[in-house]
Formats: sequence, structure tokens, C-alpha cells
Amino acid sequence: MGKKERKHVGRQSNFLTDNIKDRHPFAFVPFSAGSRNCIGQRFALLEEKTVLSWILRNFHVKSLLRRDQLRTKAELILRQAKPVKMLLTPRTKKETNNNN
Repeated sequence: MGKKERKHVGRQSNFLTDNIKDRHPFAFVPFSAGSRNCIGQRFALLEEKTVLSWILRNFHVKSLLRRDQLRTKAELILRQAKPVKMLLTPRTKKETNNNN
């Protein structure tokens, strides 16, 4: 087997403790995309959308921080550096009624 043919073959030494100690924890995410991703991903996203739509339909949502106070950090996804406190105020029945 020539060098060109072995290019796709993984080196086990890449996964030794000494070789991964300085590696970012999200540098290797093996089945996160493509046909072999998490089998529960679609269900989790659907559940997330369902809960979020219920919250937005039933509550007025307001951040207790001003926009200039929000700070993000880049990890596997872009997220808030600190927790964001929110104020949820129940909507009236008239506001939540979809028949109007």
C-alpha cells in the first residue's frame, strides 16, 4: 500500500493522551453531521421548536440585560458568555387566541 493509498487511514498515535492534551475538546466531533449523525437530533430539534413556540405564544419575553451588555463566545456554537436573565409575563387570553 503506497503513501497515496494510506492517506485516508487514521493513525492511532493521533489519539494517544500526549497528542490530545492540548487539543480543543470540540476539535473531533465524529458523527455530528451527514448520514451518521445523532439519531435523536431531529426529535430534539422538533421538541425545542415546540417548547419555544409555546413560550412565545403564551408569554411576553423580555431580556433584563441591555443589548450592549450581551457578550458572546464561540465554542462549538455561538453562545452567550454569561447567562441571560429573561422576564416572562403571561399573555392575556385575547393575545393568545389564534381566531382573531
